[in-house]
Amino acid sequence: MNTETSISTEEAILVAARKVFESKGFDGARMQEISDRAGINRALLHYYFRSKDKMFERIFDEALERFMPLLSTWDQDPDESWELKLKRFIRTFITFLKANSMLFLLREIIRKPDLLTSRTKKYRKGLNKFVLYFERLKQEGQIRSDVDSKHIYIIMHSLCSFPLMNAIVFSYSLRISTKEYDELMAGYPEIVSNLLIQMLKHQNNWTSK
Repeated sequence: MNTETSISTEEAILVAARKVFESKGFDGARMQEISDRAGINRALLHYYFRSKDKMFERIFDEALERFMPLLSTWDQDPDESWELKLKRFIRTFITFLKANSMLFLLREIIRKPDLLTSRTKKYRKGLNKFVLYFERLKQEGQIRSDVDSKHIYIIMHSLCSFPLMNAIVFSYSLRISTKEYDELMAGYPEIVSNLLIQMLKHQNNWTSK
């Protein structure tokens, strides 16, 4: 088997495996479906990946590698305003969520928490960069001082992920089609960004006293 054929076959397997794992998760994925999608027989599939676990680890690690750099964008472009940084991150994050990778990661981490803890040591140097960045903004007086940056981090991720993780429920309860829901969500990143920006600027009490 020459190198060119080997690479193209492996890529076809990974594309097929990614679709199956992201749509059905580890427990629902079947090697036969992956081989069928890749257009190869089971024997050839096992030649490249000896087990479903090995294949899953490859897909999971690639998805994690695509996501983790998003969390490190806050210390880039020091001359850019925090508002623009926030808007760009939210647009990028929601785009990532729509591609299924993040939903896949969340589902599998809930299934097996050590998937994350055993793989992210290299990303855990120092404090969370979002928290560091927004704590600095507080010290500089650019945002309100009565807000815990960790709360904002949780709120931001929740606002971004929840509507996409529950798209079927929301489209059903709103009595709209999937297409209409997708159209509704097209303007959602801007709404979330503006909501958080106003929240961080507005000086009324953040918490009840």
